[in-house]
Amino acid sequence: MPALLLFLLLTDLVTIAFIVFDIHLIREWYQWKDTVDDEYAKRCLYGAIALTAYSLLGKFPVSWLVSKFRKNEDEPKQEHSKLNEQLKRPDGSVINIEFLGDNRAQPILFVHGWNANSTEWYYQKKHFSKNYRVILIDLPGLGKSKRPGNKDFSLQKMAADLEAVIDHLKLGKAVLWGHSIGGMVILTYCTQVAKNVEQKVKGIVLQHTTFTDPTLTAILSRLLRAIEKPVLYPVCYLMIALSPIFWLSKWMSYLNGNMLLSTRFLTFAGTQTPAQLDFISRLSAMAPPSVFARGMLGMMKTYDVSNDLKNLQIPTLIFGAEYDRLTKPVASEYMNKNIPNSQMVLLSPAGHQGLVERHAESNEAGENFIKGLN
Repeated sequence: MPALLLFLLLTDLVTIAFIVFDIHLIREWYQWKDTVDDEYAKRCLYGAIALTAYSLLGKFPVSWLVSKFRKNEDEPKQEHSKLNEQLKRPDGSVINIEFLGDNRAQPILFVHGWNANSTEWYYQKKHFSKNYRVILIDLPGLGKSKRPGNKDFSLQKMAADLEAVIDHLKLGKAVLWGHSIGGMVILTYCTQVAKNVEQKVKGIVLQHTTFTDPTLTAILSRLLRAIEKPVLYPVCYLMIALSPIFWLSKWMSYLNGNMLLSTRFLTFAGTQTPAQLDFISRLSAMAPPSVFARGMLGMMKTYDVSNDLKNLQIPTLIFGAEYDRLTKPVASEYMNKNIPNSQMVLLSPAGHQGLVERHAESNEAGENFIKGLN
């Protein structure tokens, strides 16, 4: 999401400032030790040690300070299914597909959000694999999937990948459940790519997503629109060109807690546990910056299904979140108004990671929706 791009850039800049100041303190200590200003040198040394320790361990106090501890909460773990398959695509990408549950049961295909991978569905996997056939994919370049050789990360390409997975598995009457960009991929597939989609898809669950360029439905939308081409596009290209440097900076931001602060503000409402905050932040740190940036460009440049929503006849459940800053509730309300056979659930208190923060309510509403499908 563009707002996420902006905040991640800011956290990287703060992390770089930490490094520069740490180097300055070390140089000051080295220059003034064993002189009449030895006390100043000692203070510089102590400051450098403290700043280095914070840069490596800051995520622990930060996660504790901005989160809440829930008694008996099942904390998320980054787990992959042992049953998986690799689907090779003509563009050179390889889509990782994972399976859980009874393969004879109603299939639910989950498509994760950007800057993450399929392990973000921890709570949904655990809940739905008991009675359903759970299928998860990693979007290209993320998780265990490989990026395309032609560097195409458009929503049309990802929707074509989704179609290839559905056709490859010979799914009929599947439920498609997408989070954030996953919902955009599903909407693009159902409205612009698939033929006879009603025969393949039984229902759709759109969790914290949008119907158009996400700069229009995020916080600071006026600012984001104003700087989209002069600032955000160049930042994406810079991130692609200097991906290893940005990746190192992302991991340092994760370790020092800056990324956790950004993740807390942008994607949670404040009721998440420290482990849930760390879980989502770690997934963000794992995403290659070049892949993240190309996906951002794909969203901002080419995505808009606002005129196609009225033609979507498939039963649809839309999850909004009261404090979603990346896809504000107005986006969910617009989709609910314009998709003929839709219903909306507003999770509260919840942010963009309502599938984690309010997982029990989310899973219950999702299962009731699926049970009500004909």
